[in-house]
Amino acid sequence: MMMSMKKGNCKLHRMGEPHGPKVLLIHGAGFYWQTCFARIIRDLKDRYCLLIPELEGHTAHPREYMVSVEETAGKLGEALEELRVDKVQAIYGVSLGASVAVEMAIRDKIKVMNLLLDGGQYEAMGEMTEQYANIMADAFLKLLAGEHLPSPVKENMGFAANNDVEVLQPLIYGQITREALLHAFLAAYRYDLKGKNARVEARVSVMIGGNEIYGAQFTPLLEEISKQPLDIYEFPNRGHAEVLSKEPEKISRLIREILNYC
Repeated sequence: MMMSMKKGNCKLHRMGEPHGPKVLLIHGAGFYWQTCFARIIRDLKDRYCLLIPELEGHTAHPREYMVSVEETAGKLGEALEELRVDKVQAIYGVSLGASVAVEMAIRDKIKVMNLLLDGGQYEAMGEMTEQYANIMADAFLKLLAGEHLPSPVKENMGFAANNDVEVLQPLIYGQITREALLHAFLAAYRYDLKGKNARVEARVSVMIGGNEIYGAQFTPLLEEISKQPLDIYEFPNRGHAEVLSKEPEKISRLIREILNYC
């Protein structure tokens, strides 16, 4: 049974076993929750209570857009409190969703037991923020039309084999607007763990695509904020979000393993 609700300023979908351990799934910039997580939902819904937010702007006829990772994490925390959820056993976040997951754990308004981070941006781009955000907003719209990413971006994200359209297009929301994309990428590229004097209690697991150039670069920043040693899961010959797109059952399996370990 699925319930969709608007709690405060947050659109949230709840499904699965109502009394089961709570698992939060947070999609990335430009992605659509339903296409991103269809297989994971199918794999986990019989045992877990799944909570899936829509990032601002990632809907038809959006009335608001993302402002910052911090604001989105705050809204999501308030929405969960309204549902009387004070603890989640795990958060899986991909790309921008991973940054939101980390910020939720830092705030500790909702107790987070486990983080599974698939990519994510954890260091601000400074004066390059607006330029990169505009490049990526245009690039994602072109991906929807079947056009490849610009070469430097494609290589950085681990798609030197020219499979970026094949991997990313199915994850992107078909009705996403440029304005929504721009605001989401601005939020992603402004987020910075370096300026936060914080440590998280949650067990932190990190997924790294073996072809991603930037993916492993943020590991030291995550080590600094984590009170426990990181668990690293490397997927050889995979680019950004490629496991989610092509082999989502592996993420379902990881979530189960992490929760069974607890």
